[in-house]
Amino acid sequence: MTESMMTYCGLDCAVCPAHLALKNNDEELREKQAKEWGSPEYPITAAEINCVGCKVDAEPKFKFCAGCTIKSCASERGVETCAHCEDYGCDILEKWL
Repeated sequence: MTESMMTYCGLDCAVCPAHLALKNNDEELREKQAKEWGSPEYPITAAEINCVGCKVDAEPKFKFCAGCTIKSCASERGVETCAHCEDYGCDILEKWL
């Protein structure tokens, strides 16, 4: 069984393709995810499909995770997840959902 790496928003980094590609050095997965997640307006390269997890104090972080407003807010508030925040259901979270 895979160990959970629950993010602030509730996703599990342990099953995220960007994390798995880094963990397993899986170039095929990187290529697949770059095609799936990218678009002509927002291209993503296979080299960008790497992430240690949003709560890990290390690099690399996938670009969506590195600039995540949910991550920034929850980290500043010192909560384990958004569900632990007194303002749960806030505008920041609602925009993402």
